[in-house]
Amino acid sequence: MSGFKKLKILAVLVLFVSFLSACNIGGSAGNACGSDGNHFVFATWAAGDELKEFEEIVDRVNENANGEYTIETLSIPSDYYVKISTLISSKNTPDFFWMTQELVSKYAELGAIADLSTSLSESEHLNPDDFYEGVLASATYDDKQYGVPWIANPLMVYYNKDLFDEAGVAYPSPTDDWTWEEFIEIAKKLTVQKEDVNGGKYQQFGTVVDGWPNIETFIWAGGGDIIAADGEEILLDTEESLQGLDILNEILESKITPSYSEVSSLGSNNVWFEKQRAAMFMGGIQDNFEEKIAKLPAEEQFEIGYAPMPVGLDGQAYSFDWTASTVMDEACGDNEVALQALEDMTLEFFKWKIASPLKGQVDQIVEIDPMKEPALETIQQSLTIARSANYIPEWNQINNRLWVELYTGMLNEPGVYDYRAKTKEIAEYARGLIANRK
Repeated sequence: MSGFKKLKILAVLVLFVSFLSACNIGGSAGNACGSDGNHFVFATWAAGDELKEFEEIVDRVNENANGEYTIETLSIPSDYYVKISTLISSKNTPDFFWMTQELVSKYAELGAIADLSTSLSESEHLNPDDFYEGVLASATYDDKQYGVPWIANPLMVYYNKDLFDEAGVAYPSPTDDWTWEEFIEIAKKLTVQKEDVNGGKYQQFGTVVDGWPNIETFIWAGGGDIIAADGEEILLDTEESLQGLDILNEILESKITPSYSEVSSLGSNNVWFEKQRAAMFMGGIQDNFEEKIAKLPAEEQFEIGYAPMPVGLDGQAYSFDWTASTVMDEACGDNEVALQALEDMTLEFFKWKIASPLKGQVDQIVEIDPMKEPALETIQQSLTIARSANYIPEWNQINNRLWVELYTGMLNEPGVYDYRAKTKEIAEYARGLIANRK
């Protein structure tokens, strides 16, 4: 994800959260769950080919339900959350809808989505113990489970084996620990001037950091965090968190990544890896580099290697995980047929996208995407260390400042920007938001 795209997404989320609060959407319990004898509406942001695949799943689930219930698809391919909140405020809440991890706590606080804790604990197929703990936590708020994760996409390190061989650098292990210090030293060895076939000079970089990976990745690298698991204590300005930002600053200042302004010259950050202008890329396990590189002319192809995210200063490795969950209208929380429909849909999703958030299903990835087979060891490791931030209802206001002020400042002025002072300022702002909640 490019820094510019992330900025646009954050701006949309901040506007959306303001709209959400203004709508006063709590009270969706006034809705009836389902209609016309267990007919349920499932809202999704899927569009195009993804929507066709989604509808195939709905058709299959409906057929297997044998009339016990039916599911209808509601596709909302644009302004998804604005339209969802409008439906909720008008008492037309979809019975099921998708939600990314950042917003679960906000909807839960507003009383718009059902607490699924008891239902999941009694489920034979979606029991919380069967999920990767870090993935499941993305749909948890105030010790309650408000969503069912249906996908996990943790980060791992993709690297160009050909460029490593050319530089005489040993490959990182697909499963063993390596540190951020080792990552940076390897990236330095792979940051060299080169000449193309026409004699033109260009710079090859060790990696790409342009606002992606997100700032949590580096804060965790120091052993710190943004918000404590209790959702109350702000840890952003602890020395551990600041040391994590020191690691980010070292990456930017050592010029092992193209400058922030330079990244877009090739289109987006991932293109630097695809065009062999960057030797390592921190991407999600879903990234389809294998497919893209296989389609290149033979002389432009290269062999991909895989490694887990590096270990932080606390001796722990963390892999940021983008997760989406299915949530339910609050009115459906005790409807057994709706809960069965949710379970049936979720189990089908696990066969559709990589990776399933359930333990023990890594081998299934090859059935969905055979080109990922060489990465399975690293994917398994990445799922084990996957985690998200500790999201609270005020997350988007805090995260907007982390990106717009802190991360962007570091990107634009590496080695100059006073990121420690800015971090402490944002931490105090976050404490004020939490204090106003009470």
